[in-house]
Amino acid sequence: MSTPKISVIIPVYNTAKYLDECMASVLGQTMQDIEIILIDDGSTDGISPKMCDDYAQKDSRVVVIHKENGGLMSAWIEGTKKASAAYVNYLDSDDWIDTNMMEELYKYTSEYKASSKDYSLNSDSDISKSAINKNCNNSSLLNINDSEIISSNYIVEKAGERRKETQALLPGEYTGSALDNVRSRLLGEESRPVTMSRCMKLISRKLVLNNIKYCNTKIKMSEDVNITLPCLCDCQRLVIVKDGYFYHYRLVGDSMIHGYDPHLMDNLELTDKTYRHILEDKRIENGNIQMDKEYIMILLLVLKNELRCQDNDTIKRVKAIFLRSDIKSKILNTAVSISSKSNQLLYFCMRHPNAVTISVTKKILLTYDKKTN
Repeated sequence: MSTPKISVIIPVYNTAKYLDECMASVLGQTMQDIEIILIDDGSTDGISPKMCDDYAQKDSRVVVIHKENGGLMSAWIEGTKKASAAYVNYLDSDDWIDTNMMEELYKYTSEYKASSKDYSLNSDSDISKSAINKNCNNSSLLNINDSEIISSNYIVEKAGERRKETQALLPGEYTGSALDNVRSRLLGEESRPVTMSRCMKLISRKLVLNNIKYCNTKIKMSEDVNITLPCLCDCQRLVIVKDGYFYHYRLVGDSMIHGYDPHLMDNLELTDKTYRHILEDKRIENGNIQMDKEYIMILLLVLKNELRCQDNDTIKRVKAIFLRSDIKSKILNTAVSISSKSNQLLYFCMRHPNAVTISVTKKILLTYDKKTN
């Protein structure tokens, strides 16, 4: 088989229930010259590993890696190192994609444009086309294919509900100073300009490989930021596709979003240190300002997490966190913009962590959870 244009990397861990639907969406892609890398991350269900091998026997485009369990990050890293295409796409094995996703996203790549007579983005975006579209020759375009990100949008699928989620950044192509402006606000906003998920994107494989050194496998929440952040800091070209709701994110009942994680605060401290280092290393001038704001945004999740705990000492635990001198100071001295009513309530509770506000906020949150589950 000739070198594929895209490597689709799918970590698998005890997801036999969903794997057939996921694989059907990939194997049925209208773009055929892709490779599919299944990484069995030490599955223990007795089914998933064999399913992976069966797919490889049926389709020569499927490659299987069996490894000891090391977590999601270690799985996609292993797949990236094995990949042979210029672009990688990440797909979680309990999600699925539209069958035209690879073909449509590939049309926005420099590699495709270099081989095409039409260099336009074919987009209705109001953003002006940059010099790359007007003046670059084919050789320059091919060089940029080592350092670009093509991002689509996605659909949240939950118990029959479907919710479209759109990138906050306007559709179009970003290079040069426009891209620098995006980098100045990657983190710390209620709605990030570009979602930090590694999924729903085509990313230059070399761009990922060059930044794997920043990945900390101890990070268990928002771990995708660990790779997407440095890639966005380094990329020479970012394209936000108009519409393009190709990716279907399955929100399952036992998701972290609706569970309780006793280690979430520890994870926040780890991510804060890790991501500050990335922004400093990438010489993002306002990196610390972004991270101070991001710290507040993640504290909203920490508070939500604590309020969902079934123990009876909620007030004590919340006070212990939000009355801590360094955290209290950061909350009171960091200017953030919060628009959603739910986050405004949580933010008020963070700033005033007394028995009344904590109790009322918890009651409202749990009532909302019951309605949405």
